[in-house]
Amino acid sequence: MKISYLDGFKIYGLKARTKNADELGRSGKIPALWAKFMKECYDGQSEIYGVYYDYEDGVSGLYDIFIGTKAPRSDEALEIKSGKYAVFSFPNEPQNVAKFWSKIWSFFEAGELKRAFGTDFEFYGGDEIKIFISVL
Repeated sequence: MKISYLDGFKIYGLKARTKNADELGRSGKIPALWAKFMKECYDGQSEIYGVYYDYEDGVSGLYDIFIGTKAPRSDEALEIKSGKYAVFSFPNEPQNVAKFWSKIWSFFEAGELKRAFGTDFEFYGGDEIKIFISVL
């Protein structure tokens, strides 16, 4: 893990509102959102962002997820906010993202850093998946 300060930037894609309890069961919206994004918005080349924001109640409440790229292939846009982020790097294994998040949750439960629950995002590009968590 490392700390980075990022400037804001805009991405274009698709959005849904969900919560972790739903995503662990059969009513999860994220897999369908990814499928729709890959079919309707992805150009096959751009780096992809999976963004989590507008948290209602930390880890347990509702939040928005936005999947997009910097390429304007959708009318829907999202500004990723500038700020301080804890950056976690993992092998480029999208099938293991849930396991990566479990490691991140454990890290924050240990209390080394405090999450801001602002804008958090997964970055898919190159040979790594990087997960950026907004921190105080």
